[in-house]
Amino acid sequence: METAIYVRVSTEEQAQEGYSIRAQEQKLKDYARIKNWSVYKTYIDEGISGKNIKDRPAVNELLEDMRRGNVQNVLVFKIDRLTRSTADLIYFVDIFNEYNCSFNSLMESIDTQSPSGRMFLKIIGIFAEFERENIIERVKLGVERKVKEGYSLCTAFPSFGYDRPKNQKIQTINQIEAEIVKEIFDLYVNQGNTLVNIARILNMRKIQTKGNKTWSGTKIRRILTNCNYVGNVRHHMADNNQFYSIQGLHEPIISQKLFDSATTLLSKNQKISPHKKPNEDKYFSGFLVCGCCGYKLKTYNTKKRLKTRTLITSGYVCPNKTLKTCTASSMSHKKTEKAFEDYISQITDLSVSEEISITEQEQIKLDNDEPMQIYTAKLRQLETKKHEVLTLYVSNEIEFNDYRAIKNQIEKDKNFINAELKRLQITKEDIIVNQEDIINNINENWRLLSPNERRQFLIQFVEKINIVNTKEPNEFFGNAQITDIVFRGI
Repeated sequence: METAIYVRVSTEEQAQEGYSIRAQEQKLKDYARIKNWSVYKTYIDEGISGKNIKDRPAVNELLEDMRRGNVQNVLVFKIDRLTRSTADLIYFVDIFNEYNCSFNSLMESIDTQSPSGRMFLKIIGIFAEFERENIIERVKLGVERKVKEGYSLCTAFPSFGYDRPKNQKIQTINQIEAEIVKEIFDLYVNQGNTLVNIARILNMRKIQTKGNKTWSGTKIRRILTNCNYVGNVRHHMADNNQFYSIQGLHEPIISQKLFDSATTLLSKNQKISPHKKPNEDKYFSGFLVCGCCGYKLKTYNTKKRLKTRTLITSGYVCPNKTLKTCTASSMSHKKTEKAFEDYISQITDLSVSEEISITEQEQIKLDNDEPMQIYTAKLRQLETKKHEVLTLYVSNEIEFNDYRAIKNQIEKDKNFINAELKRLQITKEDIIVNQEDIINNINENWRLLSPNERRQFLIQFVEKINIVNTKEPNEFFGNAQITDIVFRGI
């Protein structure tokens, strides 16, 4: 067998016990000769302690040769020459087994080629497994204790918005990132942006994540559900059954009230949103509840071919009607819209709870100069790019299909930026008036909202709408009637 001889001695041992390098090496070479083993190489760590592996270059070289298959047998003078650490011995036993390498110790008469040697190694393996399980258990207990004391684990890296320098137990606020976190919550809770749209806003402004990556809807959701931002630490995030959070020692970035609002909106969006995002002409989708059986209504489209065009009518129907377990009739979106307006016209005074009143943060978060400057610069870049692409096409350097595809993408980006600029140009007074009018005088302002704004209003303020079709026996279509609207926070 190709045998590796490993010898080690520290300065103290060399002086006190006489374990000289040459004496060990000579005895091991003689033993290998008796066993008729071929000595591949002698690995020497001189004047180095055996307390760990990483500070010993020769033993690391030995491990690398084992991985490459150059060594099939390791011979040492005593086990403590190889290591004095139980954890390292466990590691070596695993390595020997993994690479099918034999192990021999001269003084302890351990030879894994003999039955007694293999038995001894198995015994070591049993204790090794026992030690590993104890280590795992101790680590778990240590982690649990650390969390319960209020320290954030930050096993990979701190949450976006925080830093935790090396050897610092408590994470500290990264002011630049913290402002982005506040803006994300504001865009979602107060301005009604979708997760994907928020990600696009950040990417357009060249703002990167903690790992210098682009944003996505999933990453925005992680920000909105991270209780770190209200001063809590969390544990067992991958297991819903064991997950818990506890008050931490670090400073919060946002208020508990804003975090709770985001959590409520996320759960509501998940509950009311269909698998496919509804078209703008069906913004009641997910809110309507059958007044007969209590099931949520689903949407439908009907097509009617006219001489000059095809007429598409949208509406809502109880899913139990198709199963013949509900007698409720379907209703068009137009009649549903009229029923909603009739209902809210009867509301004379709609007071709201503090949960959805205008918060101080909403009024303060109006400093939009910096993002507007970024968007304006981006518009200039897109115009320049558009001109450059046109020049390339005119000079026959690119094909028409490539030119058209690039041009279309540029136009999409320009439309998005222009929409964002329009949103950022809103004043403080506009925000207060719009919010108060929408909440306190729904009837007047509902007609002023676009279909997308109507859906955002429903998502933020409406829990469910109970509706029935008051169809008389002699009527063909009937009329929709809302019996109750359950508002959130009212």
